[in-house]
Parts: sequence; C-alpha cells; structure tokens
Amino acid sequence: MKRFLYLALFVGLFAGVGCSDSDNSDPNANRRRRTLTFEDYSYGSGDIENPDGVVTTDWWKSRIDTPQYGGPLLYGGNGYSWYDSETDLFSALPDPWGDGTFYGGGIAISNYIANPTNPDYTQQLTTNIKSVAGRANTNFAVCYVGSNQVPPYIEFKYGVGTIEQLYIFNTEYPDHVVANGNDLGVQPMPDNGYIKLVMTGINKAGNKTGEVTTLLYEGRNGISTKRIDLRELGDIKRLEFRVIEGKIIDGLRVDSTAEYNEYPSYFAFDNVTVWR
Repeated sequence: MKRFLYLALFVGLFAGVGCSDSDNSDPNANRRRRTLTFEDYSYGSGDIENPDGVVTTDWWKSRIDTPQYGGPLLYGGNGYSWYDSETDLFSALPDPWGDGTFYGGGIAISNYIANPTNPDYTQQLTTNIKSVAGRANTNFAVCYVGSNQVPPYIEFKYGVGTIEQLYIFNTEYPDHVVANGNDLGVQPMPDNGYIKLVMTGINKAGNKTGEVTTLLYEGRNGISTKRIDLRELGDIKRLEFRVIEGKIIDGLRVDSTAEYNEYPSYFAFDNVTVWR
C-alpha cells in the first residue's frame, strides 16, 4: 500500500512541476530582442539591407529626403520604402491615390531637428526633440497619416514578431497649427478638442489582434516624448497607424469618423524594440 502511495505522490509532483513550467513559459524565450534606432553607426558593415538587397553603411542617411517637402525621394512618384534587416521591419507608402508619393501618407526617415518660429508643411519632417530615451535623436521616423482608410504601417517583411515598445513624439508643423491655426482657415484646437493615435496590430492571416491608443494632443497641449507598450498586440505581421480627431461632449470623448483630418496628421517615433 505504501509503495502505491509513494508512486502516486511522485507522479502527482512530477505532473505539477510539468504544468508549472508550461504555464510560465516565455513566448520570446527562443527569440532575440532587437531595437531599431534608424542610426547608421549602430550597425556593422554587413547589417543593413535596402529593398534591392544592396548592403550599405549609410542606408538611413540615404532615405532622408532633401528638401523635406517636394523632394525626389518622397515626391518623385516612384514610391518610397525602407527596410531594416536586424529587426525585419519594413515600410512602404500606403499610396491611397496611386500616385506613388508622400501626398497620401507614409513613414519617412528624418534628421531634421530644429525649432522654427512659424513651421508649415514645407517643414513637415521637423521636430525639436533632441533626445529619446537618453539617446541623441539623430535620425528618426515621421509618420504622416494621409488617409485613415489606407493608413501608413510598419511590418515584419519576412515573418512575424512582437513589437515590445516604441517612443513617440510630436513634430513642429502640427504643434504650430494646433496652437495657432493657419491661413487655410483651420482654427486653434478648442479646449475640448483632442487628437489621438490608434495603433492596430494585424496578424499573418490579416485579422486584427488589438489596438493601443494614446493621446497626441489634449486641447492645445501636446506630448513631449512618450513610451508606448505594444506587447498586448501579440505576434503581428503589421502595425497600422491612424490619427483620429475628436471632441469631449458632455464628458464623453466623441471621435470623428472622417477619413481625412482637419489638423496636420503627423507624429514621430524612434527606438522600436521587437522580439523575433
């Protein structure tokens, strides 16, 4: 009788330990954590691949357009894209109007850091944020949402992965219009107005895995630098960005359903950390 009792206890203990290990397993245990900083100096000579497969050590510099508005990379009509082989992150113009330009939105690489007095659309890739998460902000990405129905995106080009976090910050052009309006008839943001960023995870099958939402502006008050945790989206193929305007009415946030926004729909991001 004792022999059977000891055997039962042993089997029960072994089964319990097995369940505990399985329940607490880390989904990223066999993956590497990598961070996209958009900086050329952070890579070795063979670590950067452009969409044509050509390895270069000044890849990110080559993706920065001059001038910011109307330049040949973003407005030449040939499309615009970038790829990072370390994180497998890729982006191309969503091109809602089929003209192959940045007019319809996209994610452009920038190194324009300044604090202009009256910034307008010709300074669309400019921020005054000089550091992000303790790192000098030399290069970064500027996202322009030209259409909320065909939004800009980043995606894992050859597989899937988890985006752990990224850092977002505002740019000078929308900051100025939100605070002051413009000569096109846009008024300064009312106290009950807001602009929010909605980040949507899309899996390999094309289904939505979830959304993470954060405010870019509350009235005329914009963010400085904000860390966004995206782990709840899980394994995704693509991360889509939408900028939604709205107003607080009777204490409730009422989002606009418009495809196009009244205020310039730009924000910047940097330091994208992934597991893959």
